[in-house]
Amino acid sequence: MLNRLKNLTRDHFFRNVVVLASGTIISQLLILATLPIITRLYNPAEYGVYSMYTSIISIMLMLVSFSYEQAITLPEEDRVASSLLSLSLRICVAMSLLGGVGVYFLAGPLATWAHEPDIREFFIFFILSLFFGGFYQILNGWSIRKKYFRQLSRTKYTQSFSLVSAQLLFSGLFKGPLGLILGDVAGRLGGLIPQWRIWRKDVKQDALHTTWSDIKESAYRYRRFPMLSLASNMLNSLGIYLPTILLAAFYGPHVAGWFALGQRILGSPMTLITSSVMNVYLSESSQYRLHAPHKLYPLFKRTVRNIFLFGLAIVLVMVFIAPSAFAFLFGPEWGNSGQIVRLLGVMYLSQFVANAVGTTIDVMERQDLHLYREIVRVIIVLGALLLAKYTGQGSMTAVLWFSLASTLGYMLHLWMSWTAVKKYRNLPAEPEPGNEAGAGAGQGQEE
Repeated sequence: MLNRLKNLTRDHFFRNVVVLASGTIISQLLILATLPIITRLYNPAEYGVYSMYTSIISIMLMLVSFSYEQAITLPEEDRVASSLLSLSLRICVAMSLLGGVGVYFLAGPLATWAHEPDIREFFIFFILSLFFGGFYQILNGWSIRKKYFRQLSRTKYTQSFSLVSAQLLFSGLFKGPLGLILGDVAGRLGGLIPQWRIWRKDVKQDALHTTWSDIKESAYRYRRFPMLSLASNMLNSLGIYLPTILLAAFYGPHVAGWFALGQRILGSPMTLITSSVMNVYLSESSQYRLHAPHKLYPLFKRTVRNIFLFGLAIVLVMVFIAPSAFAFLFGPEWGNSGQIVRLLGVMYLSQFVANAVGTTIDVMERQDLHLYREIVRVIIVLGALLLAKYTGQGSMTAVLWFSLASTLGYMLHLWMSWTAVKKYRNLPAEPEPGNEAGAGAGQGQEE
């Protein structure tokens, strides 16, 4: 066991995950430390409106660059990658403006669902959150490509510090959920600026100047991402975030608030840790596909095994302590969130594992599999909530049905990732330049 742990700490992949996860852990500890204050400054209904706002933003973030940012790690040349990034940023500007205008004109039904008549006034904040969030999402692709994991890690806690500082500050200045929403805008901006500086420095240093011809060529070369990944990512986002909106519409914003707090306590730490693993996995697997394809399947298998064991430990602890701890930590209004955490445990474990290696489909350029999986998943997840509503089930039963349906969807996702990578299972190791074939094979066996 000690030898296994020692080998793990020497593993390049593991060290990169730790670097990224450290920023995630610090950011989550900061958020968790302030949540008992936040939940006493804002009630469940206000938190529910805020969760609807962030859910809409998260859904629309899947559209802001037409999924071109997912291709930034793939080209061999930095010049091509930088042209993809420039293309993505231009699309993001246009889509942020269109998204904000769309929210303005849909304010009527949103106000009815959220029981928040002033929601039309928030449309400018939708534009800013989309703009800042979209730029950050796109620029992350460059940092992942260049393996700037330490710098990327720092943006996690600058985001969290900006978020909670603004939410605490504005709670005394504005009534209702506006303070929470302004905090979201500040948090997204807090992580963006360092990423922008890193990319611009590389562009200047390596003379990665982009022309319209480069942008058009890159847009055509990686057209499968908007053609297939865009639809699948949008469906994925709907499956994750639309339930919050539906719970608010069906059972009231206070239920959405309980659900959102449960997700914050259990889901957000696991999701952000997964994103750290996923970013390193994406970087490593992209390089392996180009230069050492025999290492792809062992990387996939090792990542699934390790992330499952880690995730299982987190879920077991949270499921057992949450129901009794929530009312004490966050106030008596929030006790039902603890029950929701227990209901969501299995779902988050399956999400933890499936999403860690979910970029396998993108690296293999098998976006068709991703699309099929998302169509099935959205149907069963949203179908579960609609069935609960129209058969007269209570809110907790609806959450349970959602959890079980989502678990099935994530298991399907994991199976499809395995389907995309299994063809590399029995590849012989390729000899490195200057080495004998036998030496290369020995290295592959060691992997």
